[in-house]
Amino acid sequence: MANDAEGGKKKQTAGKPIPSRMQTDLTEEQEADLKEAFNLLDSEGYGTIDARDLKVALRALGYEPQKDKMKKIISEIDKDSMSGTLLYDEFKRIMTEKLFDYENEEEIRIAFTLFTEGKAKHITVEDLKRVAQELGETLTEEVFQEMIREADVLDHDGVISEEEFHRVMKRENAY
Repeated sequence: MANDAEGGKKKQTAGKPIPSRMQTDLTEEQEADLKEAFNLLDSEGYGTIDARDLKVALRALGYEPQKDKMKKIISEIDKDSMSGTLLYDEFKRIMTEKLFDYENEEEIRIAFTLFTEGKAKHITVEDLKRVAQELGETLTEEVFQEMIREADVLDHDGVISEEEFHRVMKRENAY
């Protein structure tokens, strides 16, 4: 795979590179928001927050982290000192990852709605054909059927549910 000018991976489609949609840098506003959140949690002004405060920040982003996942996240980031506290850079790294993960989840939901035109809870062969036509792609009936077969792994009902679509998009690193 080629790299784009910003060092991100590019996917190849029909010989043409497509830049990755994965955002990797915070905007100035996002950075300021994270710094403000950190400072609010750092009530003593020591430049660190208790690792338990991370759970509060993650909840503010809409995550409900399980206890074992929280321990894993903290142990991976705080492995050098094992102090149970996080510096701003450690906090920023965790929150940035979760923020971009959330944004990518939202893009997957939007993409699903574009396939179904918001009319159904699943993607049909007809939806795939319509999207392919809109993109100027000419595919055979067999290719469309194979797309459905490869994605329809949960209930084998001949259509792609939102959960199945999500799995495909995550598996293919499309988002």
